[in-house]
Amino acid sequence: MNRTLLVAVFLFASVATRGRAAEAGHPPDVNIAISGGSLQIDGIELRRDPPRDSQRYLSRPEAEKALGKPLDNYHTSPSVRLFGWPDRGIQMLQGLRGVEKGKIFKFQVWFTDYYDKANKKHSGICPGHVHLDGADIGPDTTFDQIREALQKNGWAVGDYSGTKSANKGEISIFTVGGASDKIERVELWCRN
Repeated sequence: MNRTLLVAVFLFASVATRGRAAEAGHPPDVNIAISGGSLQIDGIELRRDPPRDSQRYLSRPEAEKALGKPLDNYHTSPSVRLFGWPDRGIQMLQGLRGVEKGKIFKFQVWFTDYYDKANKKHSGICPGHVHLDGADIGPDTTFDQIREALQKNGWAVGDYSGTKSANKGEISIFTVGGASDKIERVELWCRN
């Protein structure tokens, strides 16, 4: 089978599988990989700038290739617009003023459903996994399950007011807090 035909068959099967999952009322799983200045959703790179450093902004058109059009699009403040895919638990924030005007500067993956009272919006829950530095984070992952892998790879791990967190460069991981050890969200900040 020639390479072009093989790629076409793979793409058709991938689209058909996603379509069946959506028809059944289940969002298709999403796989996010964060490493070395790269952010990929299902193999699509979201960093838009040349790889001169890890603090590169994200591309909304590339996110839309991976996720489709955002279901949410609203101002969270006078200086920030949110693009959200609550069916995937993913949000991207764009600056509206200053140095970050027009740039996607923050990416969030939610594993618990956060409700923004001011905007009356839900974050949704990610039905997939985030892969970073030896840690595989999914909807049921607890902090204690990934702590050792993170520490082994140089993450600063802490417990502040009942919320466990880990930070390495531009990436942060947070738990729900209180008695829960469950991962709430993963955040990626992109700033020059």
